[in-house]
This record gives sequence, C-alpha cells and structure tokens, in this order.
Amino acid sequence: MNLHSFTIHVIEGYISSIYLVEYDDGMLLLDSGCVNDVKRIDDYCKQFINRPPSDIKLAIVSHMHPDHAGGAAALRSKYGIPIAAYKDVDRWYSGLGGSLQHKLDCYMALGVARANKRNRERILFKPIIHPDYLFDDLQVLPFFNDWAVLHTPGHTQHDIVLYHQQEALLYIGDIICAVKGKMLLPLPVMFPAQMENSYNKLASLNPTTILMAHGGVNQTENASSLFLSMKEQLSQPPNSLMRRVYRLSGFSPEIKRQGM
Repeated sequence: MNLHSFTIHVIEGYISSIYLVEYDDGMLLLDSGCVNDVKRIDDYCKQFINRPPSDIKLAIVSHMHPDHAGGAAALRSKYGIPIAAYKDVDRWYSGLGGSLQHKLDCYMALGVARANKRNRERILFKPIIHPDYLFDDLQVLPFFNDWAVLHTPGHTQHDIVLYHQQEALLYIGDIICAVKGKMLLPLPVMFPAQMENSYNKLASLNPTTILMAHGGVNQTENASSLFLSMKEQLSQPPNSLMRRVYRLSGFSPEIKRQGM
C-alpha cells in the first residue's frame, strides 16, 4: 500500500497480519508477531523489499499476547532493533500468576493456529521484554514522530494503537477482530468499562484506513460508526467461546491490581 509518506507492507504471520512501514531512511514494525515470525519478517525484508531487517528502526508492541509481542525480544537480540511499548507492559506476565497466564496464552494461540490449519510451530517467548522506549498516552514515536500513541485498555491493561493523522491511518492491533466477515470484540475483554472508553476515544478520530492484526486492511468512510457498534457488543451476553477464554485469562497480576 503506497501512501504519501511511506509504503505499508503486509506480512502474513503465523496467526496475525504484521505491518511493516517503509520510509526511505528506515522502517517501522507494527507488532512483531509470534516468535516464529522472526524468520518470516527476515525473509520478507530480503526477498520483497531488498533491505536488511536491521533497517527496522523500531518494533512496536501493542500488547503482550504471543502474536503481538512474541518476536520482539528475538528481533532485538538478532538485529539490534529497539522495542517500544506502553509503560506498564512488563507487569502483565510478571510473578507466578503472570507466568501461568503467559503459558495459557501461548496454549490458546496454538489453538488459533490449529483452527487456521497451521502446522504446529514453536510459539513460547520471553514474557518480560524490557522495552527500550516506554510510552504514555498521546506521545509520539521516537524516529517516527508522525505517529501518535493512544492508550486503549480493555483487551489488556496496556493496549496501545498508533494513529497517523496526516494519512488518516490507524493501526489497532486487537481492538477489533474480523472473523468470517464479521467485526467482533477481541478475546478476551478483561476490562469492559475501560474498553468502552477506548472505543469512545477511537470513535472521535477520523481514520479512513484501519490496519487490523486480525482482519487485514479496512477502508472506511465511517470509522466512528464502526467503533460505536463495537461498544454496543460489550453489552451482549457472552457465548460459550468467550466464557471459556475468559476463564483461562484471569491470572495476570494486573487483573488483580484492578480489583477483578
């Protein structure tokens, strides 16, 4: 996808779509995929862009689930790519509860891969990533100050999205997931009240292009209506899958910190 300021490449990862933003003087990675996606990112850079992976100046972690943070530490170790994430990101998998949640999330991620008819691959990754850059809400990215960070908790406590105002472009990670043509809530929504506030925040923007980790590129003329429709889904009763995922998702110490 060629835009005025940069080109967006879509790398099909093990579970999610990974977006690589190419500028003349460097590249920005919007989430790192699973740990087994490091080779996919390497191959794509060399075969399709003809640039080394070390040209990636920054790897964003939108949140700590395996298909978003899994490759971050490996990319830094192998190519020296710095990691950027929300300031409290390493709390999610800390302690005994976090260690258990990390393993359960990897188990559930393998279930998603199996449902997508993917062969079994290694997916376990370092649960604590020690980002090189820590964000708060409404900050801009280092090296890429045309991108703004928005804190959007709900799925986890530390989710962020990235907004490029000039291009009317929004990368939303797991804020919305497209499944069989339907726009659905992420699994799980651990903090419904905060998720409602996050959807309100995103509805106030006016992106015409939304990049989804699960669902690809979405062109829209009414993003506000889309985010408000997602907010309405929060009040609907959970189905059996949602209840099962929720039962396997309550062990992070950050959940207990929120009094849940």
